[in-house]
Amino acid sequence: MVPHRLGPYAPKRSSGAAAADAALGAKVTAVIAFNDLLAIGMLQRLAERGVGVPRDISLVGCDDIFGADFCNPPLTTISCPIEQAGRVAVSMLMAQLNPLAGSTLRKMAKIPGHLVIRSSTGDARQEA
Repeated sequence: MVPHRLGPYAPKRSSGAAAADAALGAKVTAVIAFNDLLAIGMLQRLAERGVGVPRDISLVGCDDIFGADFCNPPLTTISCPIEQAGRVAVSMLMAQLNPLAGSTLRKMAKIPGHLVIRSSTGDARQEA
């Protein structure tokens, strides 16, 4: 199995069609999208093209946004505490103004995340 990097694609639902088409062209069996909006757009495009998720391709988003569990199929996603991510982002900006704060920032920059498994992922398809 060889990983592919596709894109970049704008982090919005409307970019999902191009991302899905690229994934199909690369013949990948699974995709981790930049965010849930892009993944939702990919789900829509894959359905238009008759591609089964997760039968033919597994799909994972990031952010666990409201509505990710309402998709068809419900979207597997990577979730992290958004408030902590915001604090880290502000700290990174402040470190640009105060270089001495950089050592503290390195300790804070790890944000715990977890995989929320829903129905958009499954076993890898077997090549014939």
